[in-house]
Amino acid sequence: MKHMKRAASIFLVLVMAMSLLAGCGGSEETGETEAPSTAGTSGESTAAESSDPDGTITFGISCAVTGNFPLAGERTLQGVQLAVDEINAAGGVLGKELAFVYEDDGNDPTQAVTVVTKLLNEDICALIGPHTTTNCLAVQELVGEAQIPYITGGSGTAIAAAGNEYVFQCRPSDSINGVVAADFAVNELKSEKIGVFYNNNDFGVGGRDVVVEELDKLGADYITLGHNSGDTDMTSQLMQFAAEGIDTMILWTDDAEDVVVARQTYELGLDINVITSAGVVMEQVLDQMEPEYVEGWYSVTDFVPANDDPVVSGFVEAFQAEYGIEPELYASAYYGAVKYLAAAIEKAGSDDPAAIRDAMAELSGIEAPTGTMGCASDNTLIHSCVVTQITDLKPAVVDTVSVEFE
Repeated sequence: MKHMKRAASIFLVLVMAMSLLAGCGGSEETGETEAPSTAGTSGESTAAESSDPDGTITFGISCAVTGNFPLAGERTLQGVQLAVDEINAAGGVLGKELAFVYEDDGNDPTQAVTVVTKLLNEDICALIGPHTTTNCLAVQELVGEAQIPYITGGSGTAIAAAGNEYVFQCRPSDSINGVVAADFAVNELKSEKIGVFYNNNDFGVGGRDVVVEELDKLGADYITLGHNSGDTDMTSQLMQFAAEGIDTMILWTDDAEDVVVARQTYELGLDINVITSAGVVMEQVLDQMEPEYVEGWYSVTDFVPANDDPVVSGFVEAFQAEYGIEPELYASAYYGAVKYLAAAIEKAGSDDPAAIRDAMAELSGIEAPTGTMGCASDNTLIHSCVVTQITDLKPAVVDTVSVEFE
């Protein structure tokens, strides 16, 4: 890894109507709503419905508005819609309005393959989503064969390792996040023995491998334990950590499992430092916890609303004005993805997918709420992250870390 340096509409009218009536929880990467099922259907932005087809440039979205991930899908679409509205208000792209169609992947890799296949048969210039490393890996060969540029918020190291030139990551890879977590545990928290607790999926295993490699370089004392997606009892692993005498746990798992681990760590009375992957700082995850479950926890992530960076604060203000709520990680990541895509279309001077892909690979300096976006040689677009700490269920930035990239 390179040397690290510190740096101190119609938005789904039905979805918004439902948000007044129902609540939901989240998964990986306040849950006011459960988004309505849109499986087998597609939705479009205002521009797509109000303009002549020749006057629009359309991209596709695969996201989870049903399944175990519905609020993530809703926030994704809100962030996308806000970006599209801002771009069109400023004149669109290449003198045309930007539009999107979406499909519900239910946060399921099999369904993701189905809906991405459908989207790739539409007249789209690019694809945004599906989210999560597992879903991305399920569809990445499809987009490569179709030669359609694809932007995902999955952060797993396996995405870049697949080497698909059409796949781009719009959030910091765990190749960055895992190193930052390990360094923070050793150098800032002065941990003497670390427990690495990970999900046995592509995301969790990839994060574990990065963390362990860095801990080895630092000469740290650690043990590793895994769990499966959907597990609701982690007490045996947590008790094993306690018996081993760990003073810090690095937790790399999905949203639902974050909640389980937090509650059971508290119930078992484990007085340890905890550093987690990104998802735990999101409101829909924190809303499922009591404050004492995660008091003082740290997270290595890419976005929290409580950040005085002007790009972040401007986005938060615009999002609140439009939707009356604070944005979270998914809204911010996919808002940035749309801005990056629009810049690539302008640079390409065309809505030809191959030309857009080449332009995406050459862009740099695109400001987004998750950081400054630019394409590295492995098609990762974000090269910074923030370390946050949770106090009374409110995450605040402790440090910002950026890396040089090739």
